[in-house]
Amino acid sequence: MKKMLVALVLVSLMAGISIAGTKEFYKGSFTLTPVVGLNKYTIPFGLNAEYAFTNNIGFGGTAMVWLWSDEWIKQSIINLTAEALYHFTGIKASGLDVFAGMALGYSAYSYTLKMGDSFLGDSSGSGLDLGIVLGGRYFFSPKLAACLRLVSSFIGDWAGFGGQLGLTIRLK
Repeated sequence: MKKMLVALVLVSLMAGISIAGTKEFYKGSFTLTPVVGLNKYTIPFGLNAEYAFTNNIGFGGTAMVWLWSDEWIKQSIINLTAEALYHFTGIKASGLDVFAGMALGYSAYSYTLKMGDSFLGDSSGSGLDLGIVLGGRYFFSPKLAACLRLVSSFIGDWAGFGGQLGLTIRLK
């Protein structure tokens, strides 16, 4: 009897979520997504925000921070990116929001060299980068979604490819 009750509750919840008719992306919606990145040196972290200007086009930005060090060097990168994204709202998959777009970013890098307690020097640099963003969100409720973003900068000092995982919170 207990197993049957648990099964009934789970089926009811899944039916409620799918019947709720979550509209994944729509004009006027605003989302925040805390993200963690995938990197072989450190775990970058940051925040993405996006506002839907139409039912398919959103504008927003991402701020990411990389911090890492060892016994010789302490390094950091701060990246601010403006993004224009197209959301493929015609996809007939409940809860899924797939998007692609362009990103224009600014990265600031700094490092400090040391040997034991001795300071050996430091330096910094910065520059613009241009890239693409591919991603998707799966809304498991009207306000919450799991998010995966693939980001590639192909022009600039910090060109490369990376991924970000996050939890999207729809505020509006």
